[in-house]
Amino acid sequence: MRSCVQFKGKCSKWFNLKRGVRQGGVLSAVFYLVFINDLLRQLDESPYGSMLFNLRVSSTVQADDIALISTTSKGMKTLIDICQTYSENWGFRFSSAKSEVLKFCSSKCAIISQSLKLYGADIPVVTSTKHVGIILNAECKSMSRTLNACRILRATALSVMKSGIHPSFLNPLTCSKIVFQMCYPKAMFACELWYGLSNTELTMLERSHKYICKIIQGLPARTRSDKCTSLLGWLPVECYIDKCKLQFFGRLCRMDNNLLPKRILLLRLLEFRNKCVKKQDGFVPDLIRIAVKYDLINFVEDFVKSGSFPSKAVWNRYISTSIANSENNRWQQRISVDSDFEIFRKIHKHIVPHRAWVIAKTNPNFREGAKYIVDLCSVIRTEESPLLCDKCGQFFYNVIEHIMCMCDRLSDLRAKLWEDLISINPIVFSVYLDNLTSSTFTATLLSCYTEYDLDNDNSIYFSKTCITHVQRMCSVFYNS
Repeated sequence: MRSCVQFKGKCSKWFNLKRGVRQGGVLSAVFYLVFINDLLRQLDESPYGSMLFNLRVSSTVQADDIALISTTSKGMKTLIDICQTYSENWGFRFSSAKSEVLKFCSSKCAIISQSLKLYGADIPVVTSTKHVGIILNAECKSMSRTLNACRILRATALSVMKSGIHPSFLNPLTCSKIVFQMCYPKAMFACELWYGLSNTELTMLERSHKYICKIIQGLPARTRSDKCTSLLGWLPVECYIDKCKLQFFGRLCRMDNNLLPKRILLLRLLEFRNKCVKKQDGFVPDLIRIAVKYDLINFVEDFVKSGSFPSKAVWNRYISTSIANSENNRWQQRISVDSDFEIFRKIHKHIVPHRAWVIAKTNPNFREGAKYIVDLCSVIRTEESPLLCDKCGQFFYNVIEHIMCMCDRLSDLRAKLWEDLISINPIVFSVYLDNLTSSTFTATLLSCYTEYDLDNDNSIYFSKTCITHVQRMCSVFYNS
C-alpha cells in the first residue's frame, strides 16, 4: 500500500506503508477488525474473564479502545499477559502510558493484591478515568461527571452564540434547534448509561438547561423557569435523558438475538423481574422506573414475554408523545397552584413554542414584535392593590389589560385594532372576541392564538394582528 501527504493542494512523494491502515480509508475499519479479532477470541475463551450468568464479558471493545474485566487480580494479570503476548507476536505495542486500572469495590480500603504490569511497567491504579468518552468512577460516584456535563453544556452553548448564531439575528426557535443538535449531544454524551442521579445533580443540570433557554430568548435571569421553558417549548433536561434511555432500549431490543448486548439485556431484565438480587443498580432499574413514569411499561413486559417490539419510527413516536403529555400534565399542575402564574396560565396553556415565535420564524419582520410579546408574557401579573393611570386617571390592577381594553388615551389605536379584527372571516369571530371578558381578551391577544375555529390564513393574520397592535399600543403608552 502506498500513500502521500497533501498540504495546501500539493502532494509529497509517494512512499510505501509497511504497517497500519490509511486514515479515513473505507476499508481501514474492516482491516483493523480482521487484525484484532484473534485477540478478542483469545480473551473471550480465557476462563479468567468476568462472567454474567452464563455469558463471558471479559473485554469490551470500541474501535481501538479495549477494556478488560475480571473479578480477581490474577484473572486481570492473565488477560493483560494475553494482550501483551499477542502484540509482541504481531509487531505492535499497547500504550502503557494510556493504560489504567480501576478497582470497583464498595470498600474504600480494598486494594489490589498484586501490581499489574504491561511490558514490565506498572499500570497505575486510579479512581476515575475516561473510556470511549465516558467518565468511569471506581466508587460509582457521578458528581464529577455531572459537573463536567454542566460545564460543557454552558460553554458550548455560549460558544455557539458568540459565533453568530444569536437570537439578536436568528429566531429563537432556529437557535434552539441548533443548540439541541450541537451542544446537548456533546454535553450529555452516553447519558443513556447514567443511573442513580441524585436530586442535587438533576438540579444542577436543570439550572444549566434553563440558563441556556433564557439566553436564547433574551429573558432576564430571574424570570420564572416554568415560564421561559414553556414559551420556547422546552421540556426539562430530565426528559431529554429519559428519552435517550428509552431510545437506547429500543436499539437493544431490535438487535439480533445472538448479539451479546441483547443477551445481557434479557438476563438483566429477567434478574430484575424475578428479584434475583436484593438491590440491582444500573440501566435496567432506571429503565423500569422511566417506563412506569411515562406509562410505557407494557412494551417492556411484552418484550420480555414474547420478544416483540415496535419499529424504530413507531417506538420514537410513542416515546415523544408519552413524554410530552406526561410532562405537560405535571407542568399544568405546578402552575395551577402558583399565584405568579394566575394570568400566564390563561395565555400559555401547553408546553409548545409561543405562537409569536412561530409566526416570526416564517416572517422575520415580526421578530421584534414577537420578542416584545414574549417579554410581556414572562412578566405580566396582577397587582395586589390598584394603581392609578397617569394618562387617563383610571385605576387598574393589570397594566396590559388596562392598555388593551380601558385606557382612554389609546382609544384611537384600539379602534384600529378592532378594524383589523373585524376584517377576519368569519364575521362572527369578532362577535366572539367582543363577548370575552377584558382579562380573557387580553390573554388571547398576548397568546396570539385563539381556540375559535379559523382557517389557516385567517389564523396567521390574527396572530400577526396581535403582535403588531400589542407592541404598538404598549409602546405608545409607555413612551407618551
